[in-house]
Amino acid sequence: MIVLLKKPISRVNMKITSVLIVTSAMLIACLSISIKAQEAISEKPQSKESLLKEPVSKEAVSKEPLLKESQYSTNVVIDGLSFPKSIEVLPSGVILVTQRDGQLAIINESNAQSRVKVNLSGLYTKGQGGWLDVIPADDFDTSSTLLLSYSKGTDSENKLVVVSGQFSSAFGVTNIQPVFEINTVRDTPVHYGAKLLSLGNEEYLLTSGDGFDYREQAQVVSSHLGKVLGFTITGEPLANAPFPESPYVYTLGHRNPQGLVITSSGEILLNEHGPDGGDEINRVTRGDNYGWPVVTLGVDYSGAQISPFNHYEGMVNPLLDWTPSIAPSSMAIYNDDGFTALKNTAIVTALKTKRVYAVPLKNLRDGSIVKGAKLLLDKIDTRLRDVAIDKNGDILLLTDGEKGKVIRISPVN
Repeated sequence: MIVLLKKPISRVNMKITSVLIVTSAMLIACLSISIKAQEAISEKPQSKESLLKEPVSKEAVSKEPLLKESQYSTNVVIDGLSFPKSIEVLPSGVILVTQRDGQLAIINESNAQSRVKVNLSGLYTKGQGGWLDVIPADDFDTSSTLLLSYSKGTDSENKLVVVSGQFSSAFGVTNIQPVFEINTVRDTPVHYGAKLLSLGNEEYLLTSGDGFDYREQAQVVSSHLGKVLGFTITGEPLANAPFPESPYVYTLGHRNPQGLVITSSGEILLNEHGPDGGDEINRVTRGDNYGWPVVTLGVDYSGAQISPFNHYEGMVNPLLDWTPSIAPSSMAIYNDDGFTALKNTAIVTALKTKRVYAVPLKNLRDGSIVKGAKLLLDKIDTRLRDVAIDKNGDILLLTDGEKGKVIRISPVN
């Protein structure tokens, strides 16, 4: 078995950590003991070939894009965005774009634009940090409440926090109040995750990355690194927590999950960055362990082996694996009529390959998402940070970097 650690481990050198994880996993695998689903059950490691007979689909993108250029048009909605991080379409159709430094871009339905600075206490903007996500609260229509996630702190101690605030087109977000913050600080400016998702009934999920240098803590129940965390609008843990000793932990064993969506049938899907290879889409189920770093189909950036194990019974296989990596940065469910070929697909953006992919969901309930993701279009060739679907069924792509922009993809009738 793989023992689920109860207390955080101090930071150690990455190469030493890799050796320790591999050695520990191989020794512990010789033991035999009954454990719950959130712990892994011992099993002889399988080859990558046999693993792929499980409900895992290798990325097999055709060279031909799903949408032909004659089927869509593109136009730039807004540009000049400095390191944008997320895009959200409000129920009214207003588009919000968050930027790393706390700036909020607001685009109304007539395409009028404004930019305001939002006062986020202790905002930490180094590396991959900053203002990372925004979503409307469940009662937004009556309260104008937004939920925001951002990194807070200093180079030596920073962490992920969630706050609420009231939105107005004139002032941006005001009356900011704390809602939730993770319990684990780090001294790295990367792998935050930070994606928010509403479950309805004022319950929410937040992805939390492993902090890069702290990857072993993804298997530490008491640590909030490498987890999906659940909380209410008032900052309380969700009812029926799968780990009573750490009630905010919803799932564990994640690396850097940046896409989080819920389908029309209520299935929660997550995509996350692997190391060099091993990017994944997972079905999120309360209490499950997704294996990182004990199980991975990728290797370290140095080429070193992270773990000898591709699979452990009791740890959840990904529904879809991308090896080589695409660096999946976000995800949105497409269920509109604008692009009929995209009906019931997950739209996935990528940083490394600078592409957009469509992942069919028709086989989701059968345990396998897809026989291969499809290249959506090849006209866009830039790092893509986020994606959203507007009220008309248009696809909004948020590009990455110092000169970010929002590109609208519209169907041509």
